[in-house]
Amino acid sequence: MESKRKQKENEWLVLLENAINENVEIQVNHRFKYNNKNLGTFLVSAKRKQNLELIRKIESLGVNFKMHSKNPEDYLEKFTLQLSTDKKPNKQKYITRFNAYILPKKELVKEQNRKKLNSVWEIKFGDIRKWEKPETTIDKIKKWKNFRYNEKLNPTGKWFDYKKKYEKIIWLGL
Repeated sequence: MESKRKQKENEWLVLLENAINENVEIQVNHRFKYNNKNLGTFLVSAKRKQNLELIRKIESLGVNFKMHSKNPEDYLEKFTLQLSTDKKPNKQKYITRFNAYILPKKELVKEQNRKKLNSVWEIKFGDIRKWEKPETTIDKIKKWKNFRYNEKLNPTGKWFDYKKKYEKIIWLGL
């Protein structure tokens, strides 16, 4: 006789199999529902508990946990796959996702996956993907404040002074 936990687990697996057979887009998050049941919560808990037997059963049904992972390597693979299959990609959305999720963890990404993304990026958008953080307005404000309070560059301590005095500094880009 199976335990109640195993019976419940098997019910969830049957429900998951039905969802896969109906070609439902599976999501591993708490908001995902199928037949008014929180199938996403079951998948999230299976992933978090690290129950290898259950994870193997779920993956054998066809769910790829790597496609729902926050691991930088897995996320980069998913990002590259989505970009390569997107018929009309919105460049700004992809840049935003890249800068928010991949760029901060670029040290954790393998060189091979970087090259793969760079080639797909060049095919889709016609330019080279930069792996440096772009300068933002906040960065420029910090630079200006450093200048403002630097007694060697700005001995009077004023925000603005005579144009002749700062002309060279401003044109050099600080």
